[in-house]
Amino acid sequence: MRAARLCEIVVSADADDAAWLLDALATAGRAGGPPFDVSLLAAVDLASSKRLPYDNRRAIFEAASASGLESCKELLLSSTDLPPDNASKPRALMPGARPLTLGERKQLARSWERQTIERLLADPAPDVVSLLLANPHVTETDILRIATGRRSSPAVLELVLRSRRWGINSRIRRALVYNPKLPQPVALRLLGLLNRSELREMLRDPSLPAALSDAVRRRLRPVS
Repeated sequence: MRAARLCEIVVSADADDAAWLLDALATAGRAGGPPFDVSLLAAVDLASSKRLPYDNRRAIFEAASASGLESCKELLLSSTDLPPDNASKPRALMPGARPLTLGERKQLARSWERQTIERLLADPAPDVVSLLLANPHVTETDILRIATGRRSSPAVLELVLRSRRWGINSRIRRALVYNPKLPQPVALRLLGLLNRSELREMLRDPSLPAALSDAVRRRLRPVS
């Protein structure tokens, strides 16, 4: 509901005003406290969805570019990563076992059996992961394994982020930001969800991409 309300505000506003609003939300983020942290969650959800019409997104992005509003631009960047080519191919759940078809694994993803669920957490198929995310027997620890997994595909990580049940979980969102497999546009969008201590910790990572490093430094600058 917050994202829907923010969408109404952004769509009805002038592109320049919308750009400044989104930039303020993305720059202040969690460090800004209420209402910035709550509003940023809505902005992230809005930018991650198809709720914001393309023409409005483009106009706001162009307005942000003209005004040098980098945080707004990062929020609106989109990702085009696709599932890996072999995601739907037969796959064994354990060494030496018979490879299971995608349909068989989808059926098992609805299981309540703990061992079966754990073996499916590394499945590369978004269709399987989607069912796991909706499975009431799956726990936060399970989803954190997917969110932190270095073999989780970008498509799977974005699926976790879009999950109504798990995408709002702060620990899971933070884990996604730290996963190098998360598409960079999405990681940039989520930086505002981290507090200043977490942002400083990210800067100590020598493998942090330059775009993320620049965005983190910008959020750590003292407010003038």
